[in-house]
Amino acid sequence: MRSWQRFTPIAAVALTVLAAALSVPPLRRLIEQSMVWHMVVQMPLLALGGWLLMSAAQRQQRSSLSAWPTRLGHWNRYGLTGFIAALMVFAYWMLPLTLDRAVVLPTADALKVISLLAAGALLRHSFTHSPAVLQLFFMGSAVPMAMWLGSYFATTDLRLCNAYSLQSQVNTGWGLAALAGALGALWLLGVVRDMVRDGQGQHDWFST
Repeated sequence: MRSWQRFTPIAAVALTVLAAALSVPPLRRLIEQSMVWHMVVQMPLLALGGWLLMSAAQRQQRSSLSAWPTRLGHWNRYGLTGFIAALMVFAYWMLPLTLDRAVVLPTADALKVISLLAAGALLRHSFTHSPAVLQLFFMGSAVPMAMWLGSYFATTDLRLCNAYSLQSQVNTGWGLAALAGALGALWLLGVVRDMVRDGQGQHDWFST
Protein backbone atom coordinates (compact mmCIF):
# COMPACT_ATOMS: atom_id res chain seq x y z
CA MET A 1 0.00 0.00 0.00
CA ARG A 2 1.29 3.45 -0.88
CA SER A 3 2.13 5.63 2.11
CA TRP A 4 -0.45 8.30 1.22
CA GLN A 5 -3.19 5.68 1.03
CA ARG A 6 -2.74 4.93 4.74
CA PHE A 7 -4.04 8.40 5.52
CA THR A 8 -7.21 8.02 3.41
CA PRO A 9 -9.41 6.84 6.33
CA ILE A 10 -8.14 9.68 8.52
CA ALA A 11 -8.73 12.23 5.76
CA ALA A 12 -12.18 10.79 5.06
CA VAL A 13 -13.28 11.02 8.69
CA ALA A 14 -11.76 14.48 9.19
CA LEU A 15 -13.37 15.86 6.03
CA THR A 16 -16.73 14.31 6.88
CA VAL A 17 -16.65 15.75 10.40
CA LEU A 18 -15.69 19.17 9.06
CA ALA A 19 -18.47 19.18 6.47
CA ALA A 20 -21.08 17.97 8.97
CA ALA A 21 -19.87 20.54 11.53
CA LEU A 22 -21.15 23.27 9.21
CA SER A 23 -24.66 22.10 10.09
CA VAL A 24 -24.27 22.60 13.84
CA PRO A 25 -23.48 25.71 15.92
CA PRO A 26 -21.33 27.71 15.87
CA LEU A 27 -20.27 26.95 12.27
CA ARG A 28 -23.90 26.66 11.19
CA ARG A 29 -24.04 30.45 10.94
CA LEU A 30 -21.89 30.18 7.82
CA ILE A 31 -24.44 28.19 5.83
CA GLU A 32 -27.33 30.20 7.27
CA GLN A 33 -25.87 33.48 6.10
CA SER A 34 -24.14 32.46 2.86
CA MET A 35 -25.50 30.37 0.02
CA VAL A 36 -21.90 29.94 -1.19
CA TRP A 37 -20.92 28.19 2.04
CA HIS A 38 -24.01 26.01 1.81
CA MET A 39 -24.03 24.96 -1.83
CA VAL A 40 -20.47 25.41 -3.08
CA VAL A 41 -18.55 24.48 0.09
CA GLN A 42 -20.52 22.19 2.39
CA MET A 43 -22.42 20.12 -0.14
CA PRO A 44 -19.35 19.20 -2.26
CA LEU A 45 -17.37 18.49 0.93
CA LEU A 46 -20.07 16.06 2.09
CA ALA A 47 -19.98 14.24 -1.24
CA LEU A 48 -16.17 14.16 -1.15
CA GLY A 49 -16.27 12.81 2.39
CA GLY A 50 -18.54 9.97 1.27
CA TRP A 51 -16.22 9.32 -1.69
CA LEU A 52 -13.18 9.03 0.58
CA LEU A 53 -15.00 6.83 3.09
CA MET A 54 -15.94 4.41 0.30
CA SER A 55 -12.39 4.55 -1.06
CA ALA A 56 -11.02 3.58 2.35
CA ALA A 57 -13.58 0.78 2.69
CA GLN A 58 -12.72 -0.60 -0.74
CA ARG A 59 -9.04 -0.79 0.19
CA GLN A 60 -9.95 -2.78 3.30
CA GLN A 61 -12.66 -4.93 1.73
CA ARG A 62 -10.70 -8.14 2.25
CA SER A 63 -11.30 -7.88 5.99
CA SER A 64 -14.51 -9.24 7.47
CA LEU A 65 -15.46 -5.82 8.82
CA SER A 66 -15.58 -4.20 5.42
CA ALA A 67 -16.99 -6.83 3.10
CA TRP A 68 -20.02 -4.66 2.32
CA PRO A 69 -18.39 -2.91 -0.69
CA THR A 70 -18.21 -6.32 -2.37
CA ARG A 71 -21.87 -7.05 -1.57
CA LEU A 72 -22.79 -3.62 -2.84
CA GLY A 73 -21.32 -4.57 -6.20
CA HIS A 74 -24.13 -7.07 -6.77
CA TRP A 75 -26.65 -4.25 -6.44
CA ASN A 76 -24.58 -1.62 -8.24
CA ARG A 77 -23.42 -3.71 -11.18
CA TYR A 78 -21.46 -1.61 -13.70
CA GLY A 79 -22.15 1.42 -11.49
CA LEU A 80 -25.38 2.39 -13.25
CA THR A 81 -27.65 2.18 -10.21
CA GLY A 82 -25.27 4.26 -8.12
CA PHE A 83 -24.95 6.90 -10.83
CA ILE A 84 -28.73 7.29 -11.12
CA ALA A 85 -29.23 7.42 -7.35
CA ALA A 86 -26.45 10.00 -6.88
CA LEU A 87 -27.77 12.13 -9.73
CA MET A 88 -31.23 12.18 -8.14
CA VAL A 89 -29.77 13.20 -4.77
CA PHE A 90 -27.72 16.03 -6.27
CA ALA A 91 -30.64 17.26 -8.36
CA TYR A 92 -32.89 17.32 -5.30
CA TRP A 93 -30.51 19.40 -3.18
CA MET A 94 -29.92 21.86 -6.00
CA LEU A 95 -33.53 23.02 -5.77
CA PRO A 96 -33.90 26.39 -4.01
CA LEU A 97 -36.85 25.07 -1.98
CA THR A 98 -34.81 22.23 -0.50
CA LEU A 99 -31.99 24.64 0.41
CA ASP A 100 -34.48 26.80 2.31
CA ARG A 101 -35.80 23.76 4.14
CA ALA A 102 -32.28 22.67 5.10
CA VAL A 103 -31.69 26.10 6.62
CA VAL A 104 -34.85 26.23 8.74
CA LEU A 105 -35.56 22.53 9.45
CA PRO A 106 -32.97 20.48 11.38
CA THR A 107 -34.48 17.22 10.11
CA ALA A 108 -34.13 18.35 6.50
CA ASP A 109 -30.54 19.40 7.13
CA ALA A 110 -29.74 16.03 8.71
CA LEU A 111 -31.26 14.30 5.67
CA LYS A 112 -29.07 16.48 3.45
CA VAL A 113 -25.91 15.46 5.30
CA ILE A 114 -26.73 11.74 5.21
CA SER A 115 -27.92 11.65 1.60
CA LEU A 116 -24.95 13.59 0.22
CA LEU A 117 -22.49 11.38 2.10
CA ALA A 118 -24.26 8.35 0.63
CA ALA A 119 -24.24 9.90 -2.85
CA GLY A 120 -20.49 10.50 -2.64
CA ALA A 121 -19.91 6.91 -1.52
CA LEU A 122 -22.08 5.59 -4.36
CA LEU A 123 -20.16 7.70 -6.87
CA ARG A 124 -16.84 6.25 -5.74
CA HIS A 125 -18.22 2.72 -6.00
CA SER A 126 -19.76 3.42 -9.41
CA PHE A 127 -16.64 5.01 -10.90
CA THR A 128 -14.55 2.01 -9.87
CA HIS A 129 -17.03 -0.49 -11.34
CA SER A 130 -18.18 1.19 -14.54
CA PRO A 131 -16.86 1.48 -18.08
CA ALA A 132 -15.99 4.92 -19.39
CA VAL A 133 -19.14 5.05 -21.51
CA LEU A 134 -21.34 4.90 -18.39
CA GLN A 135 -19.13 7.44 -16.67
CA LEU A 136 -19.70 9.68 -19.69
CA PHE A 137 -23.44 9.17 -19.28
CA PHE A 138 -23.28 10.45 -15.72
CA MET A 139 -20.82 13.28 -16.33
CA GLY A 140 -22.72 14.30 -19.46
CA SER A 141 -25.85 14.69 -17.33
CA ALA A 142 -24.50 16.08 -14.05
CA VAL A 143 -21.95 18.63 -15.33
CA PRO A 144 -24.24 20.43 -17.81
CA MET A 145 -27.07 20.41 -15.25
CA ALA A 146 -24.87 22.03 -12.60
CA MET A 147 -23.39 24.53 -15.05
CA TRP A 148 -26.81 25.55 -16.36
CA LEU A 149 -28.21 25.93 -12.85
CA GLY A 150 -25.15 27.93 -11.82
CA SER A 151 -25.50 30.27 -14.78
CA TYR A 152 -29.20 30.69 -14.04
CA PHE A 153 -28.50 31.55 -10.40
CA ALA A 154 -25.88 34.06 -11.52
CA THR A 155 -27.91 35.82 -14.21
CA THR A 156 -31.54 35.83 -13.07
CA ASP A 157 -33.05 38.88 -11.39
CA LEU A 158 -35.30 36.65 -9.27
CA ARG A 159 -34.39 35.87 -5.69
CA LEU A 160 -34.94 32.10 -5.66
CA CYS A 161 -34.08 31.28 -2.03
CA ASN A 162 -35.88 33.04 0.80
CA ALA A 163 -32.96 32.34 3.13
CA TYR A 164 -30.33 34.12 1.03
CA SER A 165 -29.79 37.49 -0.61
CA LEU A 166 -29.71 37.97 -4.36
CA GLN A 167 -25.98 38.77 -4.28
CA SER A 168 -25.27 35.55 -2.39
CA GLN A 169 -27.28 33.70 -5.03
CA VAL A 170 -25.23 35.30 -7.83
CA ASN A 171 -21.94 34.39 -6.17
CA THR A 172 -23.17 30.84 -5.68
CA GLY A 173 -24.13 30.58 -9.32
CA TRP A 174 -20.68 31.48 -10.56
CA GLY A 175 -19.08 29.21 -7.98
CA LEU A 176 -21.31 26.28 -8.90
CA ALA A 177 -20.61 26.70 -12.62
CA ALA A 178 -16.85 26.87 -11.99
CA LEU A 179 -16.96 23.82 -9.72
CA ALA A 180 -18.90 21.79 -12.29
CA GLY A 181 -16.48 22.75 -15.05
CA ALA A 182 -13.49 21.83 -12.89
CA LEU A 183 -14.97 18.41 -12.04
CA GLY A 184 -15.70 17.72 -15.71
CA ALA A 185 -12.14 18.65 -16.67
CA LEU A 186 -10.74 16.50 -13.85
CA TRP A 187 -12.69 13.48 -15.06
CA LEU A 188 -11.55 14.03 -18.65
CA LEU A 189 -7.94 14.27 -17.50
CA GLY A 190 -8.41 10.98 -15.68
CA VAL A 191 -9.66 9.29 -18.83
CA VAL A 192 -6.70 10.63 -20.83
CA ARG A 193 -4.32 9.51 -18.07
CA ASP A 194 -5.74 5.98 -18.22
CA MET A 195 -5.33 5.92 -22.00
CA VAL A 196 -1.68 6.95 -21.71
CA ARG A 197 -1.04 4.51 -18.86
CA ASP A 198 -2.55 1.62 -20.79
CA GLY A 199 -0.51 2.55 -23.84
CA GLN A 200 -3.50 2.18 -26.16
CA GLY A 201 -4.07 4.21 -29.26
CA GLN A 202 -7.79 3.97 -28.64
CA HIS A 203 -9.45 3.77 -25.27
CA ASP A 204 -11.89 0.91 -24.72
CA TRP A 205 -14.91 2.86 -23.51
CA PHE A 206 -16.73 -0.35 -22.58
CA SER A 207 -14.09 -1.75 -20.24
CA THR A 208 -14.11 -1.12 -16.49
